[in-house]
Amino acid sequence: MKNLRYAFASVSYHKKISFVIGACSTFFLFILTGILNLRDIERSFYTQVSSIINNTDYHTNYQKIMQMYSSIYLFILFIWMILITGLLFISLKLKKQDMMKWRIMGFSNRFVIKQSILESIIPMIIGIITTAVFLIVFQHTYEYILLHARPLLADKMGIKRVPFFSSKVIVESTPNQIINTAGDTYFLSMRISGLSVNTIFKAFTKNCLLLLAIATGITLSATYFLSKTSKKVFRT
Repeated sequence: MKNLRYAFASVSYHKKISFVIGACSTFFLFILTGILNLRDIERSFYTQVSSIINNTDYHTNYQKIMQMYSSIYLFILFIWMILITGLLFISLKLKKQDMMKWRIMGFSNRFVIKQSILESIIPMIIGIITTAVFLIVFQHTYEYILLHARPLLADKMGIKRVPFFSSKVIVESTPNQIINTAGDTYFLSMRISGLSVNTIFKAFTKNCLLLLAIATGITLSATYFLSKTSKKVFRT
């Protein structure tokens, strides 16, 4: 409880850097979750039509699109790692005087390290809660953004959509008239709906754990680095 009380007091005192860490976490968590959900949309659609389509180009195109999402995900995650590393180092340097006070007061290295981790992840947790509330309240807006971003990303990466229906296929969501069918006529039933809450939050939870784990590791490394460069803060 003492750690939490001191951590919240420190986050409140260092408002600017805490706000930046929280805002960055919110933004990147939203983007990374969106990319995983775009993969979910693509996979769901492909699962429904892959067994009935005899079009090599379409299957190849699907693999390219999934690879594109993976590459974008890793790139954005790498950018976030660089950014959060810089922010956490800045945060710990700003709180160096606090660390010195804790050591003077007789607190152990373990207490200082726990304190550093808590002060790093509390702004992130606030960002996580903010993102979760947005996804719950504005789920339809979130899905709208994804559905419009999907073709734009493919076009920007130079991946053209491959049609798999021939010009003879009639596509209707709700047929309102009798269609004269020939012997080679087939009916295809497709379930095109929005993302389920479970699918959205499965990707969201995965990213939350990943970002928190990375931030914790960076904080440990940064705290160790500062302890080695400042004998005034830690006794070895």
